[in-house]
Amino acid sequence: MLMVTSERGKTYQVDLKTKTVTQFDAAQSAAPDAAAQGHEIPQAVARAITNGSLSKQYDLSFRMNPFYLRGDFNGDGNTDVAFLVQHRSTRKIGIAIVHGATDKVIILGAGVAIGNGGDDFEWMDSWRVLSKDSAAREGGKTNAPDFRGDALFVEKSEAASALIYWNGKRYVWSQQGD
Repeated sequence: MLMVTSERGKTYQVDLKTKTVTQFDAAQSAAPDAAAQGHEIPQAVARAITNGSLSKQYDLSFRMNPFYLRGDFNGDGNTDVAFLVQHRSTRKIGIAIVHGATDKVIILGAGVAIGNGGDDFEWMDSWRVLSKDSAAREGGKTNAPDFRGDALFVEKSEAASALIYWNGKRYVWSQQGD
């Protein structure tokens, strides 16, 4: 069972097995603080984990705060959402990106290798969104990539960092530091 709090403050229970969503009333709960244990989850993420194939293999991961980021990652003018996931059988950590216009979900890490990040992002302890212009400045030392939209800046503090961005066909990795 997953507790979800909407942007409007309403709390819902999501049964990940049956994919049913019901409004939760904390007053009727045996645990009065159960609503406080919920996480604010964007609608695109809630749809992805309840309606798609994502729920069969992946769980949301709350190992970092924030556990989701918003940006226009594919440059189509719509808001996309990136959120942390954990593969159920391997326990590998990764990022799922939901494209806002289509609700298409793309997995990076969590068993799907990308660049030097490998297939497990357990190492990652910080991430943020860089606007298209900021990403071009960050990644633009020589042979600057063609950024179509915003980029994800992922890092292991004091060690290594990278930009993950959409090149028009897929997400690619651009190493920034060791």
